[in-house]
Amino acid sequence: MSLEKIILAKPRGFCAGVERAIEIVEQALERVEGPIYV
Repeated sequence: MSLEKIILAKPRGFCAGVERAIEIVEQALERVEGPIYV
């Protein structure tokens, strides 16, 4: 039986696309009232 090792990088975060999507939603929340559906 072989052992496998998982190495996690620190710090972990979102990919660039997710970071950008979150930024766009935050900007939309500042500009419009009411719910925003994504």
